Amino acid sequence: MINYMDELVKDTNFNQNKPIREVVYESLRRTIISGVIPAGERIVEKEYAERLNISRTPVREALRLLEMEELVEYLPRTGVVVKRISVEDAIEIYKIRHSLEVLASINAMDNITEEEIRDIENLLDITEQKNKEGDVEEVIRLFGVFNTKIYEASRMKRLANMISRLNEYLQRFRNISISENERREKALREHRIILKAIAEKNKDQIDDIIKKHLEDSIEIVIAEMKGK
Repeated sequence: MINYMDELVKDTNFNQNKPIREVVYESLRRTIISGVIPAGERIVEKEYAERLNISRTPVREALRLLEMEELVEYLPRTGVVVKRISVEDAIEIYKIRHSLEVLASINAMDNITEEEIRDIENLLDITEQKNKEGDVEEVIRLFGVFNTKIYEASRMKRLANMISRLNEYLQRFRNISISENERREKALREHRIILKAIAEKNKDQIDDIIKKHLEDSIEIVIAEMKGK
């Protein structure tokens, strides 16, 4: 655990108006999901508490929450370890994400304004330019902004939060899935089609294009996971 402790400590910010347990939970969750702590790695409760100069209670409570979320598991004679995200987990997440994103897009169809449509069109123009410049990191960030704007247009705040939390699980694999130029260009085209379908209130096309968009992503994600 020593190899990852510095990153964990650095990512734990107590200068927030939140209970210590929540701060510790969010820090551990981010570090696990981002892949900083690899699957199978043991999380030493005592060592983490000592490095943060806090009692073991909030760490223990945070680990219980993470266990309920199936990000960690308790193994006899070993302790708490990080769980591996399986291919089956990834497929399940993408199936749920498909249903939620279709719901978000359909609701956006009924609520999006002309100003929001123009704003997203401008965003896609900027994304396309950044892609031509080879700024992959910025393209990935702007893809996230695109999704966020669609969720906001749906006027369904809880739904947006649910999708965001789902996406966090596979973020490191999703970044890899659009690291290839051909895939980024295709994703950009699909984003334009999704926006057009929303603007034209084409419900059937929304379902079809989102399904295809996510199927392309999950294929790459699964290949990457199996290669690890």
